[in-house]
Amino acid sequence: MKDRYPILLIIVFLGLLLVPWRNLTLDPSAIEESFYPRTRLINLISNLRISLGDRVFPKVIFGDNNWLVFTGEGDLQDYQKLDIFTVDELEQLREELEALSARYAERGITLLIVIVPSKNTIYPERVPGRIPVLGEESRLEQMMSTLRAGDRTWILDLRPALIKAKAEREIYYATDTHWNDYGAYIAYSAILSELHKHYPNLAPRSMSDFYVAEEEPQLLDLAQNIGTTLLTESKINFVPNFDQHTSYKSITLGGRKMIFSYNMDATLPDLVTYYDSFFFPVNSMLGEHFHRGLFIQNHTGGGLWDLSWVDEQEPEVVIIEFSERYLDDLPKFIAPDR
Repeated sequence: MKDRYPILLIIVFLGLLLVPWRNLTLDPSAIEESFYPRTRLINLISNLRISLGDRVFPKVIFGDNNWLVFTGEGDLQDYQKLDIFTVDELEQLREELEALSARYAERGITLLIVIVPSKNTIYPERVPGRIPVLGEESRLEQMMSTLRAGDRTWILDLRPALIKAKAEREIYYATDTHWNDYGAYIAYSAILSELHKHYPNLAPRSMSDFYVAEEEPQLLDLAQNIGTTLLTESKINFVPNFDQHTSYKSITLGGRKMIFSYNMDATLPDLVTYYDSFFFPVNSMLGEHFHRGLFIQNHTGGGLWDLSWVDEQEPEVVIIEFSERYLDDLPKFIAPDR
């Protein structure tokens, strides 16, 4: 590895010769703006590192066949089962979720908690073997074993359906932290199947009701993160093969996008969903099944939303979705006064 550094230093030096020095100040942001070949230089260095065999980058490591493993935001700690809940934290979360579910039930509201597993959780075999699993249970495993112990229906475990689906096709992107639309469809189908127990007119459409459209290869989030242009991947979009009856309107509030949906069928229940980026493709699938829907990103520019939109909208169904790496935020979201 050491013999590669002189080559990288030469490239950096050549790049610096292109900087318009007369325009620079001591302000780092001004230097960055004036250094017009900065992005190209980053791409060049990253591409060279990959070509020379480097496989460890900030927040990303390579698995086999250019499968990128995200190591930031606690993803690696979750995989290694290091960052876990205490017994008291789990018990408090269970009590608060039960209390919230009971309060909503008194108002005729069904609460469903959905936790989206990280890519490392669904594809542990693609994490390099030199990274050991050190703990006994991850936070997600702790939650599911504790909260499902009471046979509650208000928390949905997506892992079995996703693990079954991955045997047939890729359901997460190789160069992104997120699932593709196959994975999104599995989540949508599981959610509607769970809600069908309470609302018989809610049932998922079959996969054959959508056709799969592939975009031109592009750089997805983990490839962009390491600054390479070598690893492009086609995004997969599920496009409805049926007549849609729901209209959507988006607004931006508090630094985050909110989506309103409307379906003329008043026999369908109303929905409020709090979601993160994993649900971008799921929301439009769900919207077709509800009379009125409100989809709110649970993280705002200034922190977390609260549940006041439920009081505002008085829906029949509330879905609260968090991805596994943000599980620390779920207790604060459920009980902000904690």
